[in-house]
Amino acid sequence: MVVGSVTNIRKFRALIRSILVIRLSSLGDVILATPIVRQLAHSFPDARIDVATADRFADVWAHNPYVTRCWAVEDDPARTDSAKLKLAESLPHGRYDVVVDLQHSLRSSLLRKGLCDTLRVAPKYRREKLAMVWLKRFPRHVVHVVDRYRSCLEGLPLALDVAGPEVWTPAERAAGAYEGAPPMAASLNRIAVAAGAHHATKRWLPERFGELCHRIVDELGATPVLVGGPADSATVDAVMMYAPPATVRADGATTLADTIAILDTCSAIVTNDTGVMHLASARRLPVVAIYGGTVPQLGFTPYGVRYRIAEADVACRPCSHIGKRSCPKKHFRCMTDVHATQVLSQLIDLQS
Repeated sequence: MVVGSVTNIRKFRALIRSILVIRLSSLGDVILATPIVRQLAHSFPDARIDVATADRFADVWAHNPYVTRCWAVEDDPARTDSAKLKLAESLPHGRYDVVVDLQHSLRSSLLRKGLCDTLRVAPKYRREKLAMVWLKRFPRHVVHVVDRYRSCLEGLPLALDVAGPEVWTPAERAAGAYEGAPPMAASLNRIAVAAGAHHATKRWLPERFGELCHRIVDELGATPVLVGGPADSATVDAVMMYAPPATVRADGATTLADTIAILDTCSAIVTNDTGVMHLASARRLPVVAIYGGTVPQLGFTPYGVRYRIAEADVACRPCSHIGKRSCPKKHFRCMTDVHATQVLSQLIDLQS
């Protein structure tokens, strides 16, 4: 069928009754998949839309109104077959009309195999990533990962969608309207600070975060609020050694809902390049993002919100497209050359 006329578009949409979107990891990538699911839901309002993600990220979809079912896939690759079986058994004909694979990995290919009539796979941009990491060759035009995801839907009759990512709360789901951080958050004059990150080369120095907290209190008259999960506790311990007494420690959140509840009391966030950055973007917080071993040109900047970047002009960046355990050059200048003055300036500019 040639999709073009209004009649043909309606017929085409009527043929698509079920869609599966796969994005297994990581937290930031899963959050950045939410605009695609929303756009598919608006484009195919009568279709069932399911998502498949790693079980530890299922909370991203827990209250999303566009999703019929979230398939929480266990981390153990050996369980992929059983997950696929459950997916197939849930459908009237054991298959989806369309599968959109945003992961594009061996595991996602095993999961989707035999489950669909039409397959769309997001591009990985491997050559571009390798060129940046090994040759320091940067693209003239940066394609954000959301737009990479969207590119695999080319040719489908899609509704216009330019909004950012969403992680819904139960209250928003009940009200049927997505708000993000409520307007009253700005009046509380609290600045979220996310000092953690899974990879060491993505973590700004604790003493610099501590200095920034002092300057947030002294120069902005605001309260710094340290956020993070249990894995970030040691990093937050280190920051607190340098931070002023007015700093609020709110790390240790064990659920996404806990972190959202804290972010929703803040008017902005300063964060490393990590999953919390994208969660804050989903809650519509303005972002100051600190980049060390990674670079914005890799396409994982905050999406759908106002943001500023703090980074150092160091020739060895990026050393990886996801981060490393330690600096390969042993000097870690990508982070030591980023100073609190620069970050504070970006925060002031963001809020002006």
